[in-house]
Amino acid sequence: MFDIMIVRFLIQSVVFGSYAAFYKHYNVFNTNGQPLACTLNILMSSGTNLTYLAAFYFLPLSDLNTIKYTYIVWAAILSVIFLKDRFKFVNGISLILTIIGFILATKPDFFIKYFSGLLDKSTVSTTTTTMATSTMISSTITTSPYYYIGIILAFMSSLTKAIQMIARKQLVKTKQPYSVMNFQFTSFALIVSISYSLIRRYWQPGPYPWKWMSTVGVIIGCFQLITNTFYAKALKRENVQLLSILGSLDILYACLLQYIFFRLTKSWMFYIGASLIVISAIVISIDSHLMNKKQKQKQMIDENQKNNV
Repeated sequence: MFDIMIVRFLIQSVVFGSYAAFYKHYNVFNTNGQPLACTLNILMSSGTNLTYLAAFYFLPLSDLNTIKYTYIVWAAILSVIFLKDRFKFVNGISLILTIIGFILATKPDFFIKYFSGLLDKSTVSTTTTTMATSTMISSTITTSPYYYIGIILAFMSSLTKAIQMIARKQLVKTKQPYSVMNFQFTSFALIVSISYSLIRRYWQPGPYPWKWMSTVGVIIGCFQLITNTFYAKALKRENVQLLSILGSLDILYACLLQYIFFRLTKSWMFYIGASLIVISAIVISIDSHLMNKKQKQKQMIDENQKNNV
């Protein structure tokens, strides 16, 4: 997969670099006076993609996307620390929901065993106990040590994504073009992918699957470019809070796709945890939307007052 990422990041670097340098005539190495934010954007964007890919070796797609989606709440918390935003009651509620949802989604076997024990102690029908037991068996994958490695990598991906959002928010304030930001991170990620591939083959020699790398890498790279294009177009027409809420559909898509292709199902405890994470993200997004709306209204009132004077 990391060999495939070489082709993917190469395609994106060429496209973003050509668009920014030759079509828009931007300086692709310019930091707009924000070297720290620019460096964080490069490192965290690359880290988000590469840790997400590494976590995919150990986790089902539904689990990975659920954990990744907690980045919205982490970004809200980090904005309080680094951007001096005010910590509100909504932030606390979202943080609590996210932590509970994270625990439920990643440790369903523990809670299922606990509730199964309660059912065994009470006067419950055999059918109910059998259903609880079968649910526990379907979640035995979560007891593997590799699963917890995947959880750590997925959490790192969500945290780096949150830091990336903070850095990009700072760069957007200085009018840094998205194409320049994307070129900087994809070119750095390309260097990291090539370096990792060379180091791995130094310790474990093996041929490069050029045909496989080229075919799949081009497909993934093109789909990523389409995704970035649609997202940029959507940002011009809708606010980022609505797009964040719609992004929670990633979890639903992952559950459906892994069932269609692999017949992999999740325990009911996982769906409860995932729902709490989505609810926390929606709460944060709606609060941010209302706050931005109030700020715009206040700016319009101030401008009208200045014009009247």
